[in-house]
Amino acid sequence: MISSPVWAVPRGTEGVRIMVDGGAAHGMTTRECLAGTGLNAEDLHDEHALIWAHQEFAVIRNILGRLGGRPGLGIEIGAHSTIGRTGVIGFMMLAGPTVREAIERAIPYLALSPTHLRFSLVEAGDRYAYAVGDDDEIPPDVRAFVVERDLAGLAAAFRGAQIDLGLTAIETTLEPAGAALLGEAWGLEPHLVRPHAASNRLVITPEQLGERLPQADENTARLFEKQCREVLDVRMARVGVAGQVRSRLRHERAEWPSMAEVAADLHLDVRTLRRRLTGEGTSFRRLLDEVRHGRALELLGQGATVSEVAAELGYAETATFTRSFTRWEGVPPSRARVAYFESTATGMPTEY
Repeated sequence: MISSPVWAVPRGTEGVRIMVDGGAAHGMTTRECLAGTGLNAEDLHDEHALIWAHQEFAVIRNILGRLGGRPGLGIEIGAHSTIGRTGVIGFMMLAGPTVREAIERAIPYLALSPTHLRFSLVEAGDRYAYAVGDDDEIPPDVRAFVVERDLAGLAAAFRGAQIDLGLTAIETTLEPAGAALLGEAWGLEPHLVRPHAASNRLVITPEQLGERLPQADENTARLFEKQCREVLDVRMARVGVAGQVRSRLRHERAEWPSMAEVAADLHLDVRTLRRRLTGEGTSFRRLLDEVRHGRALELLGQGATVSEVAAELGYAETATFTRSFTRWEGVPPSRARVAYFESTATGMPTEY
């Protein structure tokens, strides 16, 4: 199975629920955690609700904005993780039957879990094996938090399920302070944790990979694997290619990818991507317009100037953005910005 980038696969609410619980432990309300995501408290209790990466990263930005980006915050919030909260993929791992098989089975279905790290299992001879968690697809402003949350969450979930990975060391992209706290979460001595690494690697012995898990059962593991495959197929079919492209455009604020770049990320050629989008009644240009339009309204509502919005949306000239916005809204962005702040001051709906 070809792995998909984190932005391309919609997820359940597990990851956001963990963060809302963590935010609540630090005095935040659910509404504060979900601000600007398009989600509400009811969505978190809907087992059919799907959440995109950019929405989850917005929750993280809300938490960081309120509580600050101190080292260890993601670790504290990751401590609210359990195997049960990962759903069917967690139960598949519990059934193993060995540590190696549990990890190998889970990797193709990580989109069904709360993690945004891209894991792989690498065995280096007969001395060491590495569970590698790459973080290069995660936006830089939330990357350290996600690494802390996901690796500490893994420790908490495995501990709760009485699964011992028997780690001998951790290498992580985190700064020293966060790396030290992550080592504590895994019960490792400080000298066994290396910060500033090129990737995040949990070092395991081959012998430990071969250990049988407490709930081991091959037949049960295969049954849950089949369920994982079915759930993932349903989610991907539900959102279609247009949903994946829309998510990519919303995912990374600093870059506006070309159609060729998005096609390559989705393991498609440009012609196939264009045909699939046409079949879903849209086009790459229309989706780009839609996402830029929504982001422009969001930024103007946050107080950004017209030139700042134009720059963030990838327009070379402010005048080009102004023409696009006027086409979308029927008025120039400067007028929409003034109308927004007037409505905020008076409490009346915005009228152009």
